[in-house]
Amino acid sequence: MYRPQGEGQFPVVLSIHGGPEAQERARYNYNGLYQYLLSRGFGVLAPNIRGSTGYGITYQKLIHRDWGGDELKDIEHAAIYLRSLDWVDSNRIAVYGGSFGGFATLSAITRLPDYWALAVDLVGPANLVTFAKAVPPHWRATMKEWVGDPEEDFDMLMARSPITYVDQIKVPLLVIQGAKDPRVVKAESDQMVERIKQNGGDVRYFVDENEGHGTTRRENTIKWYRMIVDYIEEYLLDEPSAT
Repeated sequence: MYRPQGEGQFPVVLSIHGGPEAQERARYNYNGLYQYLLSRGFGVLAPNIRGSTGYGITYQKLIHRDWGGDELKDIEHAAIYLRSLDWVDSNRIAVYGGSFGGFATLSAITRLPDYWALAVDLVGPANLVTFAKAVPPHWRATMKEWVGDPEEDFDMLMARSPITYVDQIKVPLLVIQGAKDPRVVKAESDQMVERIKQNGGDVRYFVDENEGHGTTRRENTIKWYRMIVDYIEEYLLDEPSAT
């Protein structure tokens, strides 16, 4: 948990890490975005939901073939916890993530739609069937073990895909996608954005033609960070600061 300086109620970003088998740790150089958000008056809660490393192999493997399953309980309880804190403005909670965290963000706003004020998805899968079909050939065995087989597990994967519940979205969404992403191909973001637009929803879409699964260039990292924080600030702060 990262709390900004000062008194009063603050907007907070719930950040879901990627991987999903990764780990949030309190390191300054691990995520400069958190420092950026704090400097602009946002709190950050970055939990290690099930599937994270560092808590034993049993906990780590809970996410296997359960994307869009029980981790939603962790996300929901994180939101409930934030609402219980007197320094958090319950009406200004955003959810954010990239890769698996982007998928979790899309799951949160489609299947837990009443907790959030807005969302930011970076390179997140929207449809687990098309996601599993599109990964590089050498990933397919791992994909079957981690997520599921797009043919054998079709019904299960569609029942857990954010695209299935896109009609339930209530909040603005920023989607950032790398055009050259070989892991979560651009078509994943395209289909989510297209469906939201068809529904008349509030979605903003940026495709970075020079990047893939995240940023590799410092100037693009800065551009993405600025875009994310400006977007959150636009909706969640009464008086946005100059960039």
